[in-house]
Amino acid sequence: MTESRPHWEWLYGRYEGCCLTLTLGVTPETLLQRYGADPSAARQLAFPQAYTLLQPGPDTSVLRAGSLHGWAFCLETLGVQGAMPAVLASLSQGTQTISVALGYNALDVLHHWVSGRPHESFEPGQASSLRAAGPHPFWDATERHRRRQSNQSPVIGALEAVGDVIGGHLSVDIAEGPLLTALLAWTLPPLPSPVEPLSPVHPPEPRPLGPLLGGLQIPEG
Repeated sequence: MTESRPHWEWLYGRYEGCCLTLTLGVTPETLLQRYGADPSAARQLAFPQAYTLLQPGPDTSVLRAGSLHGWAFCLETLGVQGAMPAVLASLSQGTQTISVALGYNALDVLHHWVSGRPHESFEPGQASSLRAAGPHPFWDATERHRRRQSNQSPVIGALEAVGDVIGGHLSVDIAEGPLLTALLAWTLPPLPSPVEPLSPVHPPEPRPLGPLLGGLQIPEG
């Protein structure tokens, strides 16, 4: 029996640095506004048109927003503002937001925020990176998918875990078809987090000092 390919496989490596966010129960217009973009200036554009017509400059992201199973999604290319704490706090006000950044500083990271506060974050496949306010269902689901798809990048397991929660997946046809599109200038430097960061679930063990001090000569008094 041939194993089915992951629904989200198309997204991995397709764009050079991107971020997908999903926010429950808001409209695409509201989502763009919470990012800090002007929804009145947004246009319905297919993916190739976004670059040729809007001509994004340096330090500017392209935001493309739509709706999927009751969630508003935004596929951000040329940036990962949707992974920044201040933006996540805004997106998740009164609801919840899932963010998956792919290729951010050569890392893939999932964040889950609820009502302006972080609940869970991790780099898929890196247990030492897991931070959570309590239970960590996204990490647990990601690990289950990773065990079934051991030949895939760990972030594919995270995206499959997101699909479990939203009840579907974002197809390439939707992602690159006509969507509400706007530009967003980066906030540089990024705004500080409005809340305290999460604590590690698996804090690193302290390194023993013995081997480091083995050759130390203590002078005689």
